[in-house]
Amino acid sequence: MTTDALRERGDSLEDAFFRNMDRELIEGLRAKKEREEQLDDLAAASGIAHREVLGALLDAGVHSEALVAVGLVPLIEVAWADHEMDAKERDAIMQAARDAGVTRGSTAAALLEAWLDRRPGAVLLEAWKSYATALVSELGEEDAAAVRGDILDRARGVAEATGGFLGLVGSVSREERQVLDELAAALGG
Repeated sequence: MTTDALRERGDSLEDAFFRNMDRELIEGLRAKKEREEQLDDLAAASGIAHREVLGALLDAGVHSEALVAVGLVPLIEVAWADHEMDAKERDAIMQAARDAGVTRGSTAAALLEAWLDRRPGAVLLEAWKSYATALVSELGEEDAAAVRGDILDRARGVAEATGGFLGLVGSVSREERQVLDELAAALGG
């Protein structure tokens, strides 16, 4: 093999190596820019400035177009507290979703359907707790109390949807009460 042929192969290998490095660097920068844009969109939609909270929401799969669904997380968690999704609980959640403006075919509706069919992982509740804590910290006391009351009332409505045993025993199970207490704590109540 001649030195020129060897040099050409070496140059070709070097070009390929640096092209690949450049491509990876560009893709990394593009992904970072896209995440920053998603964080900015989520901040605008939620009113939350804490990047860590926004990052946790993104990591849990919550994007700005699905923020409405985040408001339904407490209802989902209460319904799944006993590891089962009762038909009455499902109906109560669907009514709450309609009241919140969730429309068929929307991202929020798709997320909600997935959560109704399969219990979301603990990461979603933890992200919601971070979101809720940050939200109430940014509100005045009166607004925070209103948000807290609204969320807890809707969650309690789902917990009470099953009506208890033959309508004679309290309708909120121990597991549901525990989730309601966790939600209240995250909301500063």
